[in-house]
Amino acid sequence: MKMANTKLSLIAISVASVMLSGCTPELYAKYVSDQIEKDAVVKHLDKLEKRAVPTPDGSALTRAAGTKGYKRSLKYIAKKLRKAGYKVTKQGFDFRSWQELPNTSVMVDGKTLLSTKDVGEGEVADYATMSYSGSSNGTVDGNIVFVTPDFRFDQPDYDDTDGCEATDFDGKDVTGKVAVIQRGGCSFNAKATNAQAAGATGVIIFNQGNSEGRKGVVAGTLSRDSTVTIPTFGLRYDLGKQWFDDLANGAINASLNVTVMNRIVKTHNLIAETRRGDDDQVVMLGAHLDSVPEGPGINDNGSGSAGLLEYALTLADTGIKPRNKIRFAWWAAEEAGLIGSNYYTEELFKPILDEARKQIMEELGIEDPADLTEEQNKLVEARYNEMNNVKLYLNFDMIGSPNYIYGVMDGDLSDTKDSPDNAYTGDFEPPFGTSDIETQFINFFGDNGETTVPQALSKRSDYAGFADWGVAFGGLFTGAEKLKSAEEVGEFGGDIDVAYDKCYHRACDDSTNVSHKALFMNTKALTYVTTYYAMSEDLFPEPAEPKAAARHARSFSAESAPKDTLRIGERLKAADSVSDHDHFHGDFDQDFE
Repeated sequence: MKMANTKLSLIAISVASVMLSGCTPELYAKYVSDQIEKDAVVKHLDKLEKRAVPTPDGSALTRAAGTKGYKRSLKYIAKKLRKAGYKVTKQGFDFRSWQELPNTSVMVDGKTLLSTKDVGEGEVADYATMSYSGSSNGTVDGNIVFVTPDFRFDQPDYDDTDGCEATDFDGKDVTGKVAVIQRGGCSFNAKATNAQAAGATGVIIFNQGNSEGRKGVVAGTLSRDSTVTIPTFGLRYDLGKQWFDDLANGAINASLNVTVMNRIVKTHNLIAETRRGDDDQVVMLGAHLDSVPEGPGINDNGSGSAGLLEYALTLADTGIKPRNKIRFAWWAAEEAGLIGSNYYTEELFKPILDEARKQIMEELGIEDPADLTEEQNKLVEARYNEMNNVKLYLNFDMIGSPNYIYGVMDGDLSDTKDSPDNAYTGDFEPPFGTSDIETQFINFFGDNGETTVPQALSKRSDYAGFADWGVAFGGLFTGAEKLKSAEEVGEFGGDIDVAYDKCYHRACDDSTNVSHKALFMNTKALTYVTTYYAMSEDLFPEPAEPKAAARHARSFSAESAPKDTLRIGERLKAADSVSDHDHFHGDFDQDFE
């Protein structure tokens, strides 16, 4: 019986190959997309959830990088890919695994504050533990001390550098006390490091307050290279200002208690390639495989991982030979700060840029890279683009949110240029080809009678490293912790003023926390667009207007030509933590990072 099924499958592949010979990329893409089966994608989610393991306290399941749950997830996908005929490799690396353990408490002036992890529906959080914070080793008690805050936001001599210099603590008695520092001017790590050096036993960084985007809880990161060992928290602006005013009436005491697990662990990215296709024109797509430590991560990001896997298996079943090589990636340690994808891009692209620079300098007779002019640097980057065979990257991070929207990355910035979630501020623009990728996604959804919502390029997922290295990118996103608007409910259904994903980064992000409809549609979309590029000879022709059916406006003015240059390999800071999909790795307070 098994042999009979195999023969039938081979016959079907042969018939499909004959039918599709000489077809356009669009027809190939539609054919493969039409082969996607909803139940098959959902089945992968169930398999991933079964591979999750209990958290250290036993309160939830997890597939976090470095855990057995992650290793089992990777093994499941790798086995499927090898059986389907892909060339599969693992890329190992070490990273600093940090996790906040249960029972954190912060009490100030006799009031117990509410953590972002414990906030309930209708409640407002007061604080968040900064990632890579140290442990308190019991309860830390001490009076709070402000350093050099400035609330005169409209004054020309406004100083936003509270705690940024060691000298800011001169004359401040912070020994054995809790330093309260205003956000702004430098990294959170710099502020906490200076406070620790001055003798503080704890740090609370309150939001800056100079704009609407800087009034909520600071969801901050000290960075994985931080040497801070004292407990460090982020706070709402209004509480910081209130404490500052209340100090006029006498001392205010704080009690801090936090326990963290902090260790170096080894994990792996998983890479798979088609054995056919042009090696000089690689079409790449990826999704992070790890979950947060607090939950199994079935929407975030089992959904993207399952979508990629089912596309790979479906493509193999069709027997279609791609014109361009397709490379799949399942990233590790995304939830720890995009570590896996950044490691991959740095390892792959930096040597190419170095070689391109070396060649141009030898041709021009230049010995010092600092002597390269603007025009000569453009020659270096042109050579790099010729040498770099990864021509585009597609990212799929959360594509099955239960209260979903169909979000498409706004590659031409036409709808999100002024959004606080947009990392491409000022004259900066994303790499060439990014807008074309957006168009292909919009057209797919439009052809299927669906509306899309433009998503700002916040650089808060694994496309960030590719963007920094000049690779065109795009992707899909169905929403995280932000609330769904009435207009969006009108377009997609669902619940008004309820998060797109109420279980985002929580223990309840299990197989019941996924919209099968959204997962299926987005898997078909990623299949279509990837196949379209995989079968195209010229990847990025002159941009054309998208179809009106998609109802996704484009109005980017030609007068917005870039004046400043973003060099390939130069890190563009991510958008501030107002962004949806605000992973704990979010803010380093990136004005200067």
